[in-house]
Amino acid sequence: MRRSWSATLACAGILTMAFGIGIASAQSAAQPAGDHDFVSRAAMSNMAAIQLGHMATKKAQRADVKEFAQATIEDHLKAQKQLADAASGAGIQWPNKLDDRYRQIEQRLSKLSNAQFDREYMKAMVAGHGDVVDMLDDRAGQAPSATGTSGTDNSRLDTSVNQWATKALPTTKQHLQKAEQINGGLK
Repeated sequence: MRRSWSATLACAGILTMAFGIGIASAQSAAQPAGDHDFVSRAAMSNMAAIQLGHMATKKAQRADVKEFAQATIEDHLKAQKQLADAASGAGIQWPNKLDDRYRQIEQRLSKLSNAQFDREYMKAMVAGHGDVVDMLDDRAGQAPSATGTSGTDNSRLDTSVNQWATKALPTTKQHLQKAEQINGGLK
């Protein structure tokens, strides 16, 4: 049975806050800024995709846009949990609200409807997933020594985050390809 938009959004918010509290409250050695920055940016992009996806499931006119939005929600919720697991114990400040960039996109989309919403949402999904593919591609497969310190908790985080990026990359590329395909059909 499908949850209502507000119930699912509340669940996503609770999950994001719970992950954030667990990660931020854990005690560990200081992590390199690169690890913290990467995890925060990845968590923010997941959170934005989830929230914008919820909006699209309600506002989109076309069935393929709604289906894409639903798949995005499900995959990004899963990715968010896996990222939280990878970064567990690192003391990373987890985002609990959208940053200005994503908030502006959300506000712009909230004012649109029908075909105009579909076009702008899919444009945002192409741009956003393109940025995330680049970010994950840069991070995936990096040697632990590239950002962490061998033999420390830093190395464990670095290795876990690199593995997460490697695992998340194929799904993100699939989302980008699907978003480009749908976006191309809207023009």
